Amino acid sequence: MITRDSRTVLIADDSVFFRSKLSDILVEAGHRVRLVKDGRELIEELKIDAAGIDLLMLDLQMPDMDGFGVLDWIDRNGLKGKFPVLVITGVYEPGDVMERLKGLGADGLMTKGLTPEQIIFRVNRLLFPDKASAGKPRLRVPVSIPADFSVGEAVRTGYLLNLSETGAFLNTRAELLAGAVIRLRFSVPGSPGVIEARATVKWSTSDVSSKTLFGGYGVMFISISDEDLAVLKEFISGEADRLGLEKD
Repeated sequence: MITRDSRTVLIADDSVFFRSKLSDILVEAGHRVRLVKDGRELIEELKIDAAGIDLLMLDLQMPDMDGFGVLDWIDRNGLKGKFPVLVITGVYEPGDVMERLKGLGADGLMTKGLTPEQIIFRVNRLLFPDKASAGKPRLRVPVSIPADFSVGEAVRTGYLLNLSETGAFLNTRAELLAGAVIRLRFSVPGSPGVIEARATVKWSTSDVSSKTLFGGYGVMFISISDEDLAVLKEFISGEADRLGLEKD
């Protein structure tokens, strides 16, 4: 969940509460944040330093000039495609506006009801498309699932924040070494059973885990039963359909 490749995200939203919420989430995940309260203020920021923006998070419903107006201005002023735009909405259903937004150059759409894990998942997919496309295509879904894990006899509890059929991001402040083999036990929503798997630690954010909500480890499954794998695949496929996600 944490990136060492910090990027600058410009957030445009007229809600002080939601701007602050997004800012806190993105800073926790390792990014830099700039904030504006409406479309006019956003345009002034773009005129000053459009090249310094790696991602624009744009609310559709803003006073004076809304998100549609901003996207039109970006297009008319030669900035379309210069940075990805993730549109935010608390009113429109995604299906109602997606085609119009695509035509205006938006790269994604999210609702204001998403969890922090889902927000970071979508932000990082747009900020790091090369990483998302590297390796074997697979479905990954943002989740927040309690999981027991153990190395040897010690059992601890963490959270899975990112889940695929090949591995997960394990959110914990416990200290684990790269290459360590752990035993995982967790349940996915909608299934009464417990999934058990052995996994190896591939990478960590342990250097910043004490300072952030998203510290932990990327783990890869190395042993899981066919029955548990089938349950996992069904859950991931259903979540991906619900969230409108594709393989990356």
